[in-house]
Amino acid sequence: MFRFLSNILDLFLSIWFSPVCPICFNSASSTGLCQNCNPLVPIIGRVCERCGIPLTVKLDVCGECDLLKGNQVDKIRSLLWFTDEAKIIIHLVKFKNRYEWLEIFEDYLRGITFPFIEEGFTLIPVPIHRRKFLRRGFNQSEILLGIIGEKLQHPISFDLKKIKETKPQSLLGGLERKVNLYGSFEWDSKEPVPSKVIIIDDIFTTGETLKACARVLKSRGAEVVYAWTLFRTLDL
Repeated sequence: MFRFLSNILDLFLSIWFSPVCPICFNSASSTGLCQNCNPLVPIIGRVCERCGIPLTVKLDVCGECDLLKGNQVDKIRSLLWFTDEAKIIIHLVKFKNRYEWLEIFEDYLRGITFPFIEEGFTLIPVPIHRRKFLRRGFNQSEILLGIIGEKLQHPISFDLKKIKETKPQSLLGGLERKVNLYGSFEWDSKEPVPSKVIIIDDIFTTGETLKACARVLKSRGAEVVYAWTLFRTLDL
């Protein structure tokens, strides 16, 4: 009788507390996701040498590389497509304080190489305002930088600061994004800006945040500024 009740209890607990995939809400595996949902979709194949857009022809630079004209970012690379599945996970991380889901991307990053992050560059995360940091408890760009920096042993700097709290870029249009970030960043150190910098961020959409950071860095002496993001939006 006791064994029967124990088995019933075990069955109840396994059903009640079984992990559910946050993307499709089906039963999840030990990874926390089901077998069909994958937020890790690499950007593969030939890309524009400058802006990182995938190319369908054998060219080094795309024919419409207006994306980086008139700004201070010299080169952009992204690792993964920002798919609907990835959006759900990142939303949980950023807005629901589900910090544990970052482990999916941490494990992935620790298992790959970074041929697009060159030697001799200092890594700098895109900063967030201190009030947002206190609300959220972390800066995802700093977490990415920590993983990459640990793996590559590149110099790291946290001296780029965000001094103005702004509206989320995701809620704004193109022109509003530019105006929103005006005067938001500054170099907060007596040490000079490194001559070669790679800015680290989580998502590339229009690139306005990266442009604003690069503008400050180059105004303070940086000669070359690249940018690397974990994700790139699918809207090309």
